[in-house]
This record gives sequence, C-alpha cells and structure tokens, in this order.
Amino acid sequence: MYLARHGMHVLATDISPGMIAETEKKIHALAGGAGSARARVLPFERLSELRGEIFDGGCSNFGGLNCAEKPEIVARDLAAIIRPGGTFIATVMPRFCLWETAAFLARFRWGKAFRRLTPGGTLADLHGGHVRTFYFSPAAFRRAFAQYFSHVQTLGLAVFMPPPNFTRLGALTGIMGGVDDLVAGLPLVRAVGDHYTVVLKRRA
Repeated sequence: MYLARHGMHVLATDISPGMIAETEKKIHALAGGAGSARARVLPFERLSELRGEIFDGGCSNFGGLNCAEKPEIVARDLAAIIRPGGTFIATVMPRFCLWETAAFLARFRWGKAFRRLTPGGTLADLHGGHVRTFYFSPAAFRRAFAQYFSHVQTLGLAVFMPPPNFTRLGALTGIMGGVDDLVAGLPLVRAVGDHYTVVLKRRA
C-alpha cells in the first residue's frame, strides 16, 4: 500500500489464498495515489508464469525465500521479469542466529539450538502449522543469484538488537539497535543476526 500510494505499480504475491484475500481488501480500500496495486496467489516455484511482464524491481521480505529449497531457480525466474539494472531486495534468515541459539541453549534445548544447520531444511512451527524451511548464509544466497544478479550490499538485522520476540530488555534494545546500525555491514556480523537483507542488481 505504501508503494502504491507513492506512485508505483505493485504486484503482491503469496502462496496463501488467505493472505492474498486480506491484501485485496486493503487494495480495495486504498484511496488516492498515482500508482496501483494488485495481488495474486503465486508461490516462488511458479514465478515463470509472470514471463512477458517486466518489473523495475522486486522485494521478498522476512524470510519468504527461506521456503524455497533452490533459490537459484527463483533467481532464474526473477531474472526473466526484472529489467537489466533493476534491483531485487531480499530479507533472509541465515544459518546461524546468535539470539535464537543462545535462547535455546539457555533452556537446554540442544536440538533446537542448531536446527538451522539441519541438512535438507527443518520444519518450522508457524502459528500451529509446519513449514519446511531452508536457511542460507549470505555467501550461499549471493552465489545462488550470481549468474543473473550482481551484489550491491548485505546488512545484518537484529544482530545485537534482540528480535521482536525478545521484549524484556527495555532501554537496552535501543542501545543495541544503535550498535547494529554501526556494524551491520561487517562480513562476520551480518551473517549471525535474526535476518539479513541483501541488495542485488540485475545484470545486463
């Protein structure tokens, strides 16, 4: 809705019909704005259905691409619909998270502490359901896209600042967020947060 209100034409996709239904309600309620928004049920594995359309860029937020076992296939299909020079931004869950591992170790849940390292992915609990989830280091994710996209920047998210489910640290949260802002781009630091954001540019 934010992008549409700022004059952009947006296609929002999700694998969940319920999520798309909620999005369409917001689209219908959208007033003003020079752009437009539409929504469609479309998993990553079927992005090839969009061939013939050309986009200036794309975005996948908060671990959506962690549901794709082979991100290189997603990269290929995105390359067919994003114009040369266009930007793709993804927020991805890495293979190791300091906060998550420390929390599980503190409760002696050894298997959970290192679940992101499980070969072949792991079943993540999502509001009572289970979703097969795969975790990628920043380097592995960049390699999956390298044939079609050049790397611009990678930033760690919630490295020192606790993720939203850690709510008991009060004022320390803001201080740790400031530390994140200073060091989020460092190679080792950006690989151990709750998520990382990678900015890629479509090769010519």
